[in-house]
Amino acid sequence: MTATSAHRPSAGARMIAGRFLTVGRTFLAVAVRVGALWVVARLTGRRAAFPRAAAAAVATRLHRAGPTFVKLAQLLSTRLDLLPAELCKAFSRLYDDVPAIPSKTAEELVAARLGAPLKAVFARFDVKAVASGSIACVYRGTLYDGTEVAVKLRRPGVEEIIAADLRLIAWGTALAARTPMMRGLPAVAAVRQMSRAIAGQLDFTAEAAALVRLSAALKELTEIKVPLPHPEYADPVRTAKGVLVMEYLPGLARRSPEDLGKEASVRAVEAALAAIYKILFLDGLVHCDLHPGNLYLMPDGSVQILDAGFVVELPESARRAFTEFFFRMGTGNGKRCAEIVLSTAMDRRGLDDGAFTAEMVALVESVTGVRAGEFDLLRFAGGLFDMQRRHGLHADPQFIFPLLGILVFEGAINAYHPEVDFQELAMPYLVRALFTRQ
Repeated sequence: MTATSAHRPSAGARMIAGRFLTVGRTFLAVAVRVGALWVVARLTGRRAAFPRAAAAAVATRLHRAGPTFVKLAQLLSTRLDLLPAELCKAFSRLYDDVPAIPSKTAEELVAARLGAPLKAVFARFDVKAVASGSIACVYRGTLYDGTEVAVKLRRPGVEEIIAADLRLIAWGTALAARTPMMRGLPAVAAVRQMSRAIAGQLDFTAEAAALVRLSAALKELTEIKVPLPHPEYADPVRTAKGVLVMEYLPGLARRSPEDLGKEASVRAVEAALAAIYKILFLDGLVHCDLHPGNLYLMPDGSVQILDAGFVVELPESARRAFTEFFFRMGTGNGKRCAEIVLSTAMDRRGLDDGAFTAEMVALVESVTGVRAGEFDLLRFAGGLFDMQRRHGLHADPQFIFPLLGILVFEGAINAYHPEVDFQELAMPYLVRALFTRQ
C-alpha cells in the first residue's frame, strides 16, 4: 500500500461525504424556503396558511433528496404522535417518481445477477420497465417453457446510497434528540425502527420469502392473488444479488371506480380488507405498502397484491395487543383500549394515567355504534395520536406498523367503496384471533 492510498478515503467514506453534501444542501434549502414562507406569512397576515405551505415545501425537498427520504417520509406520515398533522398529510402524498434503469444497463444487470445470458433464460425479455420505483424496476419476460414472469431488478448503487443516508439520519436524529424541543420524544428509537424497515426493502431474499408466506396465509381467500417467486430462478443466491423472478400477473391496470363499477368495487375492496385483517390479526403480518401501485382491484371483484418488500412480521405481543385494541375499540371499551396503549408506551414518566384514560374513553365512545361509512379511520387515528402527543406518550413503533398498513390501504380504496365498514368486517377475524387461535 502506498502512502497516498493509505490516506485515501474509502468508498464508503466518500459516499457518506457525498451524501452529506447533497442532504445538507437539501435541508439548507428547506430552512431557507420555510423561513421565507414564515416572513411572507407574517408580513401579509396569513399565518394560518403557513403550516400547510411549510409542510408542502419540506415534502417537496425530501422528494428530491432521494429514495431513503421518500421512504422515511412515507413512514413518518403516520406518526401524528411525533409530527404536526399538516406535515404528516404532506408526507403521505409523497410517491416514487423516477425514470427506469436505462435499457442496456438493465439487460446487463439481469444477466449478471441471474448468472446467465438473457437468451439462455428468456425466450423474450422486454427491456421497457412495466414499473419503476426508487429502489427497483420491474420487467416482463417469457421463459422457454412459455411461463410469463416478472423480473424485479434492484437499482445499481441504491444500497450504498441508502446505507449512507441511514447513517446520516441516525447521526442527525441522535443530535436532534438532545435539543430541548425534541427531548422526551422517542425519536432515536422510532427512526431506528423505520430505518430497519427501509433497509429491509433492499432484501429480495426476504421479499421472496414474504411472498410465499403471504400466499400461504391468504390461501383461504380465493379472491386474492399474490405472485409467487419462480422455483428455479428465485433462489437465495440470485435474490441476494438484487434480482427476483416471480409469477407475472396479467391484466394489471389502474382502474377508476367508474371503470370497475359499483358491484366489482365493493367486492374487491371487501376482499382486500378481509386479506389485510386475516394476515394482521391471525398471522401477525402487516403489508405496509398497499398503495395503488401495489394493490389492484380487478373487474371480476378479485384483488392482486404485489411487492412484498415492506411486509413486517409483528412480535406475538404486538400482534395480540393491536388485535385486542381493535376489538375493544369496536365494542366500545375505551378503558381497556387505554390500558393497552399505556402498556405499549415507550416511556410513561410523568404521565397522568387517569386523564389519558378519560380521553380515550371519550374518543372510543365517539365512534361506537356509528353507521357503516361514517367511521373515519384516519380521523380516529389522528385523534389517538394527537392525544398521545399532548400527554407525552409515544407508542412502541411495533404498534404503529399495523395502523400504517391500514391507513395506506384506506387511502388507496376510499373512493371505490366509501361506505365500507372497517369495524364490522374486522370482527370475524378479531374473534378468531382472540378466542379460537391457538
